[in-house]
Amino acid sequence: MGGPDRGEMKTLSRPAFWAITIFLALIFVKVGLSKLTGSSSVGWAARFHNWGYPAGSHFAVGVVELLSGIGLLLRPSRKPAAVTLIIVMTGALVTHLIHGELPRIIPPLILGTLAFCVFSLQPTRPTAELQPSCTDSKTQRS
Repeated sequence: MGGPDRGEMKTLSRPAFWAITIFLALIFVKVGLSKLTGSSSVGWAARFHNWGYPAGSHFAVGVVELLSGIGLLLRPSRKPAAVTLIIVMTGALVTHLIHGELPRIIPPLILGTLAFCVFSLQPTRPTAELQPSCTDSKTQRS
């Protein structure tokens, strides 16, 4: 009888939510760019080849990570971006498990969990209090 209200959804505090969201956005923009440009792009190409993925697939993953990282910062695209990153991190986790790279499962586990938090624990917007309208018929002058 004195237990928590089951209809109430759990959310993160605004500072915690934004700290996680900005952290993820920075990480995924940085890692996405590393798959697209510079000498690290060559390293990613070799890794993806060794894992058996088609040539150029690191570019596709890089674009998805980059766009999703940016998408986390925009309210309309936040949830789709978070879901996309959960899927990408699940793929990374499975890839590392299949190839026996156990220490490499830690980053996708952490990042995927944080993306899930962004997806499911977003703070709700405060409800605006109803304010008297300036055009209220009683206050209008003829």
